[in-house]
Amino acid sequence: MRLISRAAAFGTTLATAVAATIVFSGAPASAAGGYWAPSCDAGRACMRLSGGRQGAGGAVWNLDGCGYHTIKDHYDYAWAHGNAFDVKYADGRWDRVQPNSGRPLDGNNLVTGVEVLC
Repeated sequence: MRLISRAAAFGTTLATAVAATIVFSGAPASAAGGYWAPSCDAGRACMRLSGGRQGAGGAVWNLDGCGYHTIKDHYDYAWAHGNAFDVKYADGRWDRVQPNSGRPLDGNNLVTGVEVLC
């Protein structure tokens, strides 16, 4: 009985650690407004997590639609497969990604939002 209790406690601890790792490994502040993928999909504004990190479905966050999106993470590259968008940083700076192009981002600076221009 004692062995089963230890195994159950270990399993619970392991499951909690795995869940915490998934939650803190690049999930943006806004769960809605986009999805993780291995690449930037057609017609999307996208950003790649910095430092080789991965989200739940890949390293690239694909944004849904126009307007402002709250994001809180570090990204090192962006693609505009459609409309231009502005990447806003915590220090007040911003980078514009022109339509149908890609560019490096400041991977050491926290991204706080993205404005997709439509």
